[in-house]
Amino acid sequence: MTEHKIAPGDIVDMHAHVYPDGCFDEILETRPEFALIRSERGLSLTCRGSHTMSAPANADLSERLGTMDEAGVKVEVLSVGALDTGWAGPATARLVNDGLARICREYPDRFRFVAALPFTSTAALVDELDRAMSMGAVGACITTTVGGHTLDSPELGEFWREAHCRRLLVLVHPTFPVDGPADDRGEYLSVGYLGETAMAATKLALGGVLEECPDVRVVWSHCGGSLCMVLDRVDRGYRRYEKCLHPPSEYLRRCWYDTVTVSGPALDCARATFGADRLVYGTDEPHVPDGSKAVLATLRGRPWPEAEKAAILSDTARGLLE
Repeated sequence: MTEHKIAPGDIVDMHAHVYPDGCFDEILETRPEFALIRSERGLSLTCRGSHTMSAPANADLSERLGTMDEAGVKVEVLSVGALDTGWAGPATARLVNDGLARICREYPDRFRFVAALPFTSTAALVDELDRAMSMGAVGACITTTVGGHTLDSPELGEFWREAHCRRLLVLVHPTFPVDGPADDRGEYLSVGYLGETAMAATKLALGGVLEECPDVRVVWSHCGGSLCMVLDRVDRGYRRYEKCLHPPSEYLRRCWYDTVTVSGPALDCARATFGADRLVYGTDEPHVPDGSKAVLATLRGRPWPEAEKAAILSDTARGLLE
């Protein structure tokens, strides 16, 4: 697939979603705890009666392009976000990647995608990653837990070692954990998901994964969730963890964090904690109402040096994607 180069100054949205038709089918067929609710707004995936993620109806892409143009966004990096492909097999990952790659072929100057992966075996994971990269994937997207496993679990060790060897870009999106509350109306998605991101990042650091695999280029969603509020607490107890050789903050400040928030103080906190050079623009399009423009306005309204904001909107993402 021929991709157009992203020019200096082009705004890049690192956190945007499209849900190919059929991406939930395998999970619904094999996992009885999951169900799908349909409404005029799209689909909602539930787990034991709890709302876990929404999948807005796939509108005509011309509408998405119009939204991007209005906000001045040149390129979106597409994923299926909170969909935990660890609950499914290789068929779901193939379906997702085929669907996202098709969009990128149709609009090569406007979209990139990160691959969904199967976790049934190392061979299946590597085969699908190779196939997705051959179709133009710029990295992979995983969730904060994968099929019930935390990100530092031995079951994911081969994934991280493979990602390290490839210097893979890995976007991490929060998801509903296997022990999440039943019959939750969406409060956990709104609030708990931010804690899921902080916990996943903490486990990667304390579990030694970021020490063993330093070349993985990890991007955490939603400004790192609640991580910037608790990072000092995590640092205090790290000496109990033999695989974590340095304070967790040292590892986590080598990661990147997207700007999916419309709260100026939250952006200020992320910048103060991780550094402006570790932030990349992201919108959660199409989930945040008018997200592209709202997040952009919030970011541009911060009293930060203009060079920092320009790098967040374009240059840092370009460096990760090219």
